[in-house]
Amino acid sequence: MLSEHEILVFNGIKEEFEPRRDVVAIEKEANIYINDNFYMTFRYLPSQVKELVIGHLLTEGIIDDIKELLEVNLSKNNIYVKLSTSNVLDRLRRLSSIITNDDGSVGQEILKAAQKLKSSRVRFSVKSIFKAIEILNSRALIFKASGGTHAAALVNRYNEAIAFSEDVGRHNAVDKVIGEAAIKGFNFSELLLALTGRLSSEVVIKAARVGIPILVSISAPTSLGIKIAGELGLTLIGFVRGYRFNIYTYPNRVEEWARLYNDSHERC
Repeated sequence: MLSEHEILVFNGIKEEFEPRRDVVAIEKEANIYINDNFYMTFRYLPSQVKELVIGHLLTEGIIDDIKELLEVNLSKNNIYVKLSTSNVLDRLRRLSSIITNDDGSVGQEILKAAQKLKSSRVRFSVKSIFKAIEILNSRALIFKASGGTHAAALVNRYNEAIAFSEDVGRHNAVDKVIGEAAIKGFNFSELLLALTGRLSSEVVIKAARVGIPILVSISAPTSLGIKIAGELGLTLIGFVRGYRFNIYTYPNRVEEWARLYNDSHERC
C-alpha cells in the first residue's frame, strides 16, 4: 500500500536541497454503483475494499443489516453493489435531508437508529481505553512508513482488537473496521471504536447508526460532535495521550468513574 517517489529535501542547516527516495500511501479512486445506479466516487487506500463498502452502507443508513447486501464486485475502477432493497435512490434522497435539523440538532431518523445507545450499560476500564490507542499506534504500519494515513480499531472489553484498518481518509478507516466487524458477526453494542482522526459529527453519527456506544480518539472533538453525542447517548473521549484523556459525554461507561460516583448516569 506504499509507493516510492523521488523527492527533494531542503536542509536548513546546510541550505541545500538533497535528493532522496521516499514512500507515500497509495490513494485510488473508484466509482460506486448501487443496483446499477451511480452513487458516488470513493478515494481510498486499496485494501479491505469489501469491508469499506459494507461499513459505508451501514454507517450511512443505506442498509440496516448486512443481510440486505447481495454482492460486491470490483472491476477496474468501478465497484458494483447489489442490494435486496429496491428503492435505494429514494432512501438516499431521504437520508441526505434528515441527518440534522436547521438548529444542528439530530433528525428523527438518527434518533431512532440510536435509541439503543441510551440504554447501553457496557463499560470499559481506563486501562482498556489506553490499550485501544496502543493498538492503533502499534498496528499503523503504513502510517509509520508514510505519515499519510488514519487508523481505526474496534476493541472489546478484554482489550482484544477484533478489527483494524488504515486508510487515507478517516471516515474510510471507520467504515472499514465496521464492515469487517459486520462480516464477522460481532455485536457493535459491546465494542469501543478507537481512531486517530477528529471526533466530528459525521464520525459520531456513523458510530451511532450501528450502535457503537464509546468513541475514543487521540485527537479532538468538534462542538457539533459533542452536541450530537450528547443527544444520542454516546460516550465521547478525546485527547487520549500519555496518561490522560478528556471525557466529553456520558462518563458512566468508564468503569472507574461509575464506581466513584455510584453508577450515576449524569452527563458531563
